[in-house]
Amino acid sequence: MSSKNRLFSLIVICLTILMIIFLVKDSLCELHYRKGGIEVAASLACMRS
Repeated sequence: MSSKNRLFSLIVICLTILMIIFLVKDSLCELHYRKGGIEVAASLACMRS
């Protein structure tokens, strides 16, 4: 895999994650994803009324 393809793949993945977060930003306070020995966690500051 060439470095251009890797960069393009990384950009696509980052943009996809940003779009998902933008779409669910009102309902998303915390997200955890675990698979095997890898865990990804994303937290947003939530104002609860």
